[in-house]
Amino acid sequence: MNSNDPFKKFHKRKPSDKKKNSGNRIFVVRRTNKNHKKIQKKLLKIPSRLEQLIEKYIENKTGKPIKSSGTLERIKQSILVQKAGYWKKNPFAKYERGYDVFAYLAYQAPVYIIQFHSIIQKLEKGGHLPDNIRILDLGSGPGVVPLALIWFLKERKRGTLSIEAIEQSEEFIEAFKFLASEFANKSPVKIEQIHQTDIRTWESQKPGTYTMITCQNVLAELPGQSNVEKASLLMHYCSFLADDGIMILVEPAELRHSTQLRIVQKELEKSGLFLYSPCRYIHAGRCEPVNCWSFEELPGIKPTRLMLLLSKDKEGYRFINTDIKFSYSILTKKPLNPVIPQTILMGSTPFRELEDNIGKTVDVIGVKMSSDIGVRDFSVFLLCDGSGGAKVYLVIPKSLKNVEIKKVKNMDYANIIKITSVRVRWNKNKNSINLIAGSTTQVSAIHK
Repeated sequence: MNSNDPFKKFHKRKPSDKKKNSGNRIFVVRRTNKNHKKIQKKLLKIPSRLEQLIEKYIENKTGKPIKSSGTLERIKQSILVQKAGYWKKNPFAKYERGYDVFAYLAYQAPVYIIQFHSIIQKLEKGGHLPDNIRILDLGSGPGVVPLALIWFLKERKRGTLSIEAIEQSEEFIEAFKFLASEFANKSPVKIEQIHQTDIRTWESQKPGTYTMITCQNVLAELPGQSNVEKASLLMHYCSFLADDGIMILVEPAELRHSTQLRIVQKELEKSGLFLYSPCRYIHAGRCEPVNCWSFEELPGIKPTRLMLLLSKDKEGYRFINTDIKFSYSILTKKPLNPVIPQTILMGSTPFRELEDNIGKTVDVIGVKMSSDIGVRDFSVFLLCDGSGGAKVYLVIPKSLKNVEIKKVKNMDYANIIKITSVRVRWNKNKNSINLIAGSTTQVSAIHK
């Protein structure tokens, strides 16, 4: 999380954690203690086979063992260059050399694969993922999105996957072909074609044939493109999407990229697409995406063997990337979300009207838009109902013995929550609304 994070005061820091800020992420280095094994079990990880393939690819390209000090040192230098480029006013990254790709595979790819895998699992859970997937991946890099889909298909053990991708970098394409073909071995996956070109100039000859179009961590690296122009480009690609197809956009959780994604999302809705997740317009009002900073946070990942090799020297934390925070939008040509019945909405106060109810006890319905961003004495969650107004946070005192309200912590990001008997307070320091849970507060999930 960066320094202009409005949730900063709510971030938890345990005495057993040592946090170091490195580039665009904060890494948590756990000290060894009696709970160490328990913590390790909760960490996410990429498949061992995929981890081995990444190492094998680097060894094949360099002709040296992965442990070679010269190889590791050059990868570290490339990682530092890429991280510096990320923080420029206009973010940029070049992937023209083999070591540029090695750095990406070592530092960024594991996190990106896991985060997209989690999005696919959401769609599967909601019943919106077809058995047979035909994907067009924009700006594919070394194939992180296809790799996540191959992983998912192997877990699901049914259906097929056809992959088509667009990528400019010859080095990325070489890595893509090796990793995807090897990882997909003996599975119903077909890699149709990887087009070496700029996504801003490519034209498909197959309109309406893809069931999924994806664009992960690409929009932020389109130099000179306004949000309106990005939305126009994506609408162009939507002509290649089947009527029941899905478009998935993913960007970093960092403030500027996350809020710009919401602006692009709104432009796409104006152009005729429907938003499936994470936002919902529960009550009528005016959504202001320019002020919307929302992202999903997953449990940390288990560092890969390559990360551990890179981190052995002084300041090795710079090469351990374990945080998973990202913003996403899932859009469709046809609405997927069922309408919430008026019988459920009846009696709930729209968020835009909460400023008129300061000090009162109300019932509300909103979407959970953050993990717990609280401090020692309070759990805090960002909520939204799409109606506009000041930002709204649900505040749950840790001393509260109400088991019902504590269920919020276990609910997923983007879940719709009904909260009854909650008190409205004004937070003058944040110019926001706090909904204070009490002993009579109750919550229930409204499933999509």
